[in-house]
Amino acid sequence: MKASAPGKVLLLGEHAVVYGHPALAAALKRRVFVEAQEDEHGPAIELLAPRTTSNPFSTSNENGASMLSPIPAPPELLRAAAEMAAAAGAPSRFRITVRSELPLGGGLGSSAALGVALARAFSQVAGRDCPPDRAERLALDLEKIFHGAPSGVDPAICARGGVILFRRGEPPGIERVSPRSPLHVAIALSGVVRGTRSTVLPLSARRAERPGLYDPMLEFLGELARGGAAALERGDLQDLGLRFDAAHGVLAALGVSCPELEDTVAVLRKAGALGAKLTGAGGGGAAIGLARDAEHAAALVDAVRANGKHAFAEEIAS
Repeated sequence: MKASAPGKVLLLGEHAVVYGHPALAAALKRRVFVEAQEDEHGPAIELLAPRTTSNPFSTSNENGASMLSPIPAPPELLRAAAEMAAAAGAPSRFRITVRSELPLGGGLGSSAALGVALARAFSQVAGRDCPPDRAERLALDLEKIFHGAPSGVDPAICARGGVILFRRGEPPGIERVSPRSPLHVAIALSGVVRGTRSTVLPLSARRAERPGLYDPMLEFLGELARGGAAALERGDLQDLGLRFDAAHGVLAALGVSCPELEDTVAVLRKAGALGAKLTGAGGGGAAIGLARDAEHAAALVDAVRANGKHAFAEEIAS
């Protein structure tokens, strides 16, 4: 059985979403693909992802040959997949082949996309439907292994696509956002691979020590996300860009940025981005720059590449 799911980018609200505030998330065109089959010698997982020694945003070379390389699957991933298969009603002996168009550890939702794709594949094997809420629920258990106590926003957007305003809860609050026109961004890797757990947990400890300082900043990030959704729907790029810049300043004050991300954001701004910020957990991963249109996004990508970092342009629509 074959299945896939898109990666994601957090436009606004990262970290705040962990504490019950809104986050604005969008699905990417790049996806994670899964093939699942019963195998008496299983369980086993083969993981193919973009090479770290080349452009991690490129999945083929100039001749069209694959640039994906095998990566050892962590033992915890195999255990999580076995648990998901059981929860989905699929056989416990299986072989999974994963092909990712997303760089691992880039803050672009590769683990959530993998979880959603696995949920869909195992559900097919079990002969069961897998609507978004089921895929999201199954994928969240896998997310917990990699990210400790995730908010749930990543599997929610990877399961649904488009753009959503997400709020953590039981059940989570999910509002569809319909951009007035397609949104164009440049996505750039900082060059540092970090996991969500490494930035979420230290922030949690700092907030516990000084809630009066940190809670207003987290609440402000959530309000930026809520207002960003409204800006998207009325097509106000200037407003959205200002929110990007404001959010990055707060995230840096929260201590989740790093020198490499600061350099990447500075390059995007110098190249004329309407706004630029880190995206995702921070501490590495990716930054995003808001563009006026596709041509402007391509120019931002060129500027990032001229500074020795990898980048690609993305069009985001409902």
